[in-house]
Amino acid sequence: MPILDVMADPPRYTADPSDASWLQLEEMIERLHEAARADLAPRDFYRRLLAEACAVTGAAGGAVWRRTSRGQLDMIAELDVDDSSATRALPQRREAVQQALSASRHLNSEDDALVDGWELVVAPMVDAVASGQASRLAIGAIELKFSVGAYAALRQGRRDLLTTVAAIAADFHALAELRDLRATAALQQQAVDLLRRIQQPHDLAGTAFAIANEARRLLACDRVTLLMKQGEQWRLLCVSGASRFDRKSEFARLSERLAENVANWGEPVVHEGSASTLDDLPPRLATALGEHLDHSHARQLAAVPVALGSRQSEDEPADRTRDVVAAQSQFDTVLIAEQFDGAVAEGWQRQLIEIAELAAPALFRATMLQRFPVRTALRWSERWEALRQPLQRRRAMWIAGGIVAAVAALVLIPAELTVEAPATLRAAVEREIFASATGSVAEVRVAHGDQVKQGDVLIVLSDPELSLKLQQVRGEIDATRERLAALAVTRTDRTLRERETEDRLPLSAEQRQLEERLATLEAQRKLLAERHEALTLRSPIDGEVLTPDVQSLLTSRPVERGQTLLTVADVASGWELVAEAPQRDVGAIVEAQAAAAAADPPTTVAASFRLSGDVAASYDAHLLAVSAAAPLEADGLEDAAPPVKVRLAVDGEPPAAARPGMAASVRIDCGRRSLGYVWLHDAAATLYRWLTF
Repeated sequence: MPILDVMADPPRYTADPSDASWLQLEEMIERLHEAARADLAPRDFYRRLLAEACAVTGAAGGAVWRRTSRGQLDMIAELDVDDSSATRALPQRREAVQQALSASRHLNSEDDALVDGWELVVAPMVDAVASGQASRLAIGAIELKFSVGAYAALRQGRRDLLTTVAAIAADFHALAELRDLRATAALQQQAVDLLRRIQQPHDLAGTAFAIANEARRLLACDRVTLLMKQGEQWRLLCVSGASRFDRKSEFARLSERLAENVANWGEPVVHEGSASTLDDLPPRLATALGEHLDHSHARQLAAVPVALGSRQSEDEPADRTRDVVAAQSQFDTVLIAEQFDGAVAEGWQRQLIEIAELAAPALFRATMLQRFPVRTALRWSERWEALRQPLQRRRAMWIAGGIVAAVAALVLIPAELTVEAPATLRAAVEREIFASATGSVAEVRVAHGDQVKQGDVLIVLSDPELSLKLQQVRGEIDATRERLAALAVTRTDRTLRERETEDRLPLSAEQRQLEERLATLEAQRKLLAERHEALTLRSPIDGEVLTPDVQSLLTSRPVERGQTLLTVADVASGWELVAEAPQRDVGAIVEAQAAAAAADPPTTVAASFRLSGDVAASYDAHLLAVSAAAPLEADGLEDAAPPVKVRLAVDGEPPAAARPGMAASVRIDCGRRSLGYVWLHDAAATLYRWLTF
């Protein structure tokens, strides 16, 4: 069976209702009943009703009258079949309808009114809700006009049919009121839910977040933004659906600027995608709105200013108009709703205004509670109130007892204070071989791992310049000696002695000069010979060559004076560790060392270590010395302080896996302290330094 179109044109019946069959009347009544149950506008339904009634009864026209709240009658729908003037004799028609309603009955056949040459038939519409009560309430009437001269039975049939139509109209009115009441109840429930949710948070951020998300849910829009004026600046509080956002972003800046201009304008701003909206706004507001829309790409936008602090004082006159109060109020909050796809429910801008009015008290309360003394007092009062509950009181007592027990344990329970540091394993006797002169390596006579004796030649250096100087000095010595020999011959030859002239020195003086020069040259030769002998580098101790790949590393390599070339260690002399202790822990090590030295008898500070190649076992050691100076890097004053060198001796048999240069982890025992000091001494020292320095 096809569904009836309630807005379709009614069928045309014969002008004489006596010719209309009962089937046609039933179909007309059924169509009106379906139209009454449909969700139609009152004007559309009443025009449909008049058209159906006129078609069945043959009336020339009709009208529907509704009673206003003041008791007057207003015409809400009218139909004129023969296109005659429908507004003629309007006062007489209203009076006739008024008489019918005051009498609480339709006019009898002998009481039908004659107005402007037409016979009027009026049927009151009785409130369906009050139909079972003693006093029937007439909410309006239906009026039809007919030609004069119809017989009495026909007029009575018209009145009966019109009464039935009026009852259908009353049902439509009741159903419309029911739909309105349901919609109102739904809105009220939404308002109650909204108020319940936004009243739950006690802080401003939580309240603003709840308002933005609830507004987005109720409006079914894409985004709701809440902004508030704090001091002299507008600040973006929250964005629906976003727990975090960048307050320095371009979106935040444009939103805050738009909120400031909307608050200064003092009225809601609605943009539905038309460019003409911007033309009706002030220039600054239009510019801010246009920049925001260009950035957010929103098709529809609504911004509502909210005044949180505007309250009417007690001494203010009660008859003061709302416009005056609103003019003096300061808008310090703005709600902005945006839609990106254009599909949004009708009237969402009005709903945003209502949501803003409902949210204003919650925002005002959250703003007041956000202030410093109130916020602190509220938090402590909530905690105190929670402690008053038996379960919460027991829980608080257990927590307090646990805290006291933990503090007592930290203070009273002793524990070993240890300092951990990285270290390097090396032989107790270890020497480095340095280059004695600047030159090149002429010969390398050892290899990595060779066992050497004290005095064995390790490396021979070559210094061509030294060799040249030594050769020159030797030549000068030979020349000086030959000259001295010649002077000795001259002193014994009389002929040569007689040839002495004034331009030549006496033989004795020249001889003394040459002897002094010879002594100087001999000293130079001895010094150069010693330097040449130093080019041969010998082992200072019995031991093992530790430097890896000596041949390829040093052969024919140029070296500088003082450069380290080889390392020789006596592994049979024992082992020691060189640890790099952090500067913050050096104080504990020094205190432990002083306490061990002051003991009777004196002891040493115990330690233990693990080798990187043997992490399964730990070995004993003891402290030898702590470096007297801490290294200071001039270029790294802002970096972490460099560590302090600490020497430790290995006790007992050396580890089987011990190798010179092996990395190790050292743990130095610095005595027994409280458990809290052992765990928290770094944090305590940092806090103490921050408070006192």
